[in-house]
Amino acid sequence: MAGRAHHVFLLAAVPSMLAGVFRPVRDARAASAQEPDVIFADGSIYTLDAAGARAEAIAVKDGRILAVGTTQALAALAGPKTRTVALQGRTVLPGFIDAHGHMAALGSLKNGEADLADTTSFDDLLRRIEARAKKARPGEWILGSRWTEGRWDQKEFPTHARLSAITPNNPVLLWRVDGHSSLANRKALALAGVTRQTPNPPGGEILKDKDGEPTGMLIDAAQGLVTSHIETAGSLRDNLLAAQTACLSVGLTGVHDAGLSVGEIALYRKLCDEGMLKLRVYGMVRGGGEGLDYIRSHKPLIGYGGGRFTLRAVKCVADGAMGSRGAWLLQPYSDRPGYSGLCAQEPRVIAAVVQTALANGYQVCTHAIGDRANREVLDVYAAALKNRNGADDRLRIEHAQLLALDDLPRFAQLKVIPSMQPTHATDDMPWAEDRVGPERIKGAYAWASLLRTGARIAAGSDFPVTGENPLHGLYAAITRQDYQGKPDGGWHPEERMTREQALRAFTLDAAFAAFEESSLGSLEVGKLADFAVFDRDIVQCDPRELLTARAMLTVIAGEVVYRRE
Repeated sequence: MAGRAHHVFLLAAVPSMLAGVFRPVRDARAASAQEPDVIFADGSIYTLDAAGARAEAIAVKDGRILAVGTTQALAALAGPKTRTVALQGRTVLPGFIDAHGHMAALGSLKNGEADLADTTSFDDLLRRIEARAKKARPGEWILGSRWTEGRWDQKEFPTHARLSAITPNNPVLLWRVDGHSSLANRKALALAGVTRQTPNPPGGEILKDKDGEPTGMLIDAAQGLVTSHIETAGSLRDNLLAAQTACLSVGLTGVHDAGLSVGEIALYRKLCDEGMLKLRVYGMVRGGGEGLDYIRSHKPLIGYGGGRFTLRAVKCVADGAMGSRGAWLLQPYSDRPGYSGLCAQEPRVIAAVVQTALANGYQVCTHAIGDRANREVLDVYAAALKNRNGADDRLRIEHAQLLALDDLPRFAQLKVIPSMQPTHATDDMPWAEDRVGPERIKGAYAWASLLRTGARIAAGSDFPVTGENPLHGLYAAITRQDYQGKPDGGWHPEERMTREQALRAFTLDAAFAAFEESSLGSLEVGKLADFAVFDRDIVQCDPRELLTARAMLTVIAGEVVYRRE
């Protein structure tokens, strides 16, 4: 076997991690002493290692990468029990990691909730809900999501009158695309006891008309008045498994599930025990109530179920969303004078959660969208880090959508990770400047500016707010255009990522945000064999092709967990 050593290699250093010229530099005698379980051969592999390595084949042993090199060299390592999977020249990349998604909500959408993302008007939405109402049993809840008035000719929030007229026998709740506001019909409001006398709950708003009557629009915490009454036929288990299928089919091998209940944590563990969880899930427990009780009494759970489930993070929520005008701003909204949004959790409350979490070994990930919310969270983090003696805490801000320009450098200075979703920018661009005006928009979705300061962006989708396909996130990150290629040159193109930066954000830096960079994010010897195989070269193709490219295989720990027929 020693005579074959010079054929197995990683690549020598090259200017870009995507460049790569085959050049043998690695002795393979250690690898050749072991028999691979499986060899994936005849591919075009981008390893995303620091040297910019390219390869043709990957050998896997016990779920980890044993060797990377040419097909010929790795074939020489094969033993009588080694299986070979032919990649047929297709492009291979490390498995994509979505650094912020919502598995249960995605599964609910896949399992029959009305998807209203492509509605072109309120009339269109009403037609779809009326069709569902005709098939629903009296009293059965009708749920839908992902509508946005930003894509309609009428840009104002809808009211419930016409919706209530076509659904007299069914409670209805329809979430806006951001998930931070929803439209309820009269029956749903009645079930929840919401009337003109109902006060706004802390961190929420019940929108009312000029006569003081609820319009049906519920903002942030006000949604809880209705959601606590929802009854559905679908199970959480079914929803998580449906979400897993959807994620695997687009080349995702990992998801950071942002905001778990204690019940969801227990279910993830059960799915691991049954061998049903194939996707790697990095969980964030909700930072309040039972979630805080949980972290006080449970140590972080790392790599449960053969590395499929980790719970070592806590999720806080500082504000709402810009689309619903619930994001907490330093100055009032440009299109709602005198109103600056909502504070969901007071900074002092978040500070207490941070203290508890860090003391118990948990990372903290805080939702902050508005510039006031981001500043307050950065201030809380700065105070907490003073007493940490340089500990590797990797505190995160989820979304970081609108930043005061003075706060941009603070992420790198504090080593805070901005966990951002590229498709939010391209979804929000029709109305975002209306919310905050031409000056503040300069600090919105500021990916390139953050990267220039030395921050590491962990990229995700926030599914089901947007779709779960990471290639659509790559497209948004490098073009800042919608799916029709508008606007020409991109929206605020100075904030585009390079393709290399975007790939890192969905692989290596997403892994870093979960303390998993030593095992995930690149295809290197000793790391877990998580990767996806695509039908075209997504590193070199025209950006528009990212919208139609498809994952052909998804592999986790060397196991093919998805195969496109």
